[in-house]
Amino acid sequence: MNYSTRILRTGFWLALAGSVAVIAGCSQAPVAAPSAYTAFNFKDGTFACEYPDGWTADSGGKRGPIWATFKSGPAEIRIRGDVAGSLAGSIVGNFGGGSGQQMPAELEPVQQVHVAAAEDAKNAYSGYEEIGQPAVLDVSLGPGRVSEFTASTAFGGGLHGYRATVLGHDKRVEVFCVCPESDWQTLQPAFNHVLSTLKRGTSQ
Repeated sequence: MNYSTRILRTGFWLALAGSVAVIAGCSQAPVAAPSAYTAFNFKDGTFACEYPDGWTADSGGKRGPIWATFKSGPAEIRIRGDVAGSLAGSIVGNFGGGSGQQMPAELEPVQQVHVAAAEDAKNAYSGYEEIGQPAVLDVSLGPGRVSEFTASTAFGGGLHGYRATVLGHDKRVEVFCVCPESDWQTLQPAFNHVLSTLKRGTSQ
């Protein structure tokens, strides 16, 4: 069964494709390496994290998919939470049997959901290609996976980033950290920091 068809993708992927176009059209002024981070908590408690101090922050959504974005020039971190992805993980998990034994990492529900969602990423990013195999993302929010990827823009520039999936308490949380290839070495540590701080937030 292709579980990517169960993911509510329309609004998020249209917005993501628009972000790719913005990145493609931006001047390639270098983005400074963050020296400090600011705490962010989504109002319904789905997730919290730290993002680079000085980056613009925006968020929205309530009953449907929720989202948050953090931006600095052509660099962007986009986070989305949806119930459908979490349900897909539950469905996959139900086929894992009830032996009580620890499931191999490659068979865990989060791995299956993460791999399936790569098809959507390919539709959003031209030339999307993942580097190596998904890695375990060990965060308190829930079981996670992260893939490093490269892509291209309509103007011939290169992009580099991370795509992460976490199965939280009641939602799948998906994260894209992306920047021009020329900024990757500078921003990779910041992207790693943001991903490592993903946790369950507090309802407000």
